[in-house]
Amino acid sequence: MGLLKRNWEELRLYYRYFCRMLGVPGYQVHQIYLSDQGLIYIPIPKNACTSIKHALHEIEFGKRFDANLPEFSDYREHHDYFKKRPFAFTSVSTLQKRTDTTRFALVRDPVKRLISCYRNRVLDLGDLESSQETLKNEGLPINPDLNTFVLNLVEYRHINKSIEHHSRPQYEFLGETIDYLDRIFTLSEISELEEMLQRFKPGLKLRQRKTGGTDITLDDISREALDAAIEFYKKDYKLLGDYFSPDDLSK
Repeated sequence: MGLLKRNWEELRLYYRYFCRMLGVPGYQVHQIYLSDQGLIYIPIPKNACTSIKHALHEIEFGKRFDANLPEFSDYREHHDYFKKRPFAFTSVSTLQKRTDTTRFALVRDPVKRLISCYRNRVLDLGDLESSQETLKNEGLPINPDLNTFVLNLVEYRHINKSIEHHSRPQYEFLGETIDYLDRIFTLSEISELEEMLQRFKPGLKLRQRKTGGTDITLDDISREALDAAIEFYKKDYKLLGDYFSPDDLSK
């Protein structure tokens, strides 16, 4: 009976996950919900997502996620664990009603986030190597420079699942609105986010962001590529207009 119940729960979790992938409205937002603490976090890749997830796991269980521990042996990594949790995917309308919680997210300038995606996923981790045959057939380089990557972003996203995920516009993760959020942090305010989480676990420290990788910055992007990136993320800039502006990039 225990095995049957476990399999049923897994089927329910995967059902929710595929509903999210298909864009079913009731499952469009991935949330991390800590019921005892009254916290709801909306994760967005390349926005300190790994650090925040580890911190929330430590708040909830008193320890960082470890796939080698018996209670987490069914999960490959912390991302896998949080996606398979009950109620991992929800609707904007449900989130709007959760006034008994603190709903928060961390957002980032869209173009700088894309450059981070290129630096980390393309250069440092070599994600495009898994798609080299398709890229070769399409006449696209496996190790593109930043401008080539940005100018061919639509094609790279279509070919490679990891690139699609890590460069996906933020409005899609947020459910196309930020009205339901109680707190919105930017990368420059990450210390304030840490202070908020420390109310639930004194002394908590967010994991440091990755350092020591390839040094690519906004200075390395051409005007043409910058304009293309701004156009691609125009919905993000509209949604997050109180926090980021394309004009600031030119300055």
